[in-house]
Amino acid sequence: MRSSVMDMAAGALALLFAAAFYVQSETLLGLGRDYPIGLIILISLGGFFLLAQGIRIRLSGRDSTPENAEPVAYGRIAVIFVASIAYALLIPLLGFYIASVPFLLASAMALSDAAGGWKKLAMAACIFTAVMCIAVWLVFVKLLYVPTPPGLLF
Repeated sequence: MRSSVMDMAAGALALLFAAAFYVQSETLLGLGRDYPIGLIILISLGGFFLLAQGIRIRLSGRDSTPENAEPVAYGRIAVIFVASIAYALLIPLLGFYIASVPFLLASAMALSDAAGGWKKLAMAACIFTAVMCIAVWLVFVKLLYVPTPPGLLF
């Protein structure tokens, strides 16, 4: 796939997410709205940058498709898409951390191209999952005092 197409798609998707976040943040008031609006602005700026970069590369004529380009892994994209939707649906039921552990483990294993066997891959996925969950807990719960979603069952 051409790099300009990837850049334009990533930029458009970032702008779509920023718009969705903006719609969701309309109910927030006062100081509680400042942080989400700041994030929305950063996501939007990144989206505009990627979109402009993709258009610039496409118009420059330097965006030829390489002969040995890696094909798009549509199967992986579909698996991550379905897993992401399941994850979003499970968070209110199980809670953020309990839903995050299997999602992050499975995603890290599915997306990895690392060599070295399944044991090495599983160990790297476990470390990644632990670091991500601890980082979210430290940054959001302890530093910013933003609670993570609790689950109905746990």
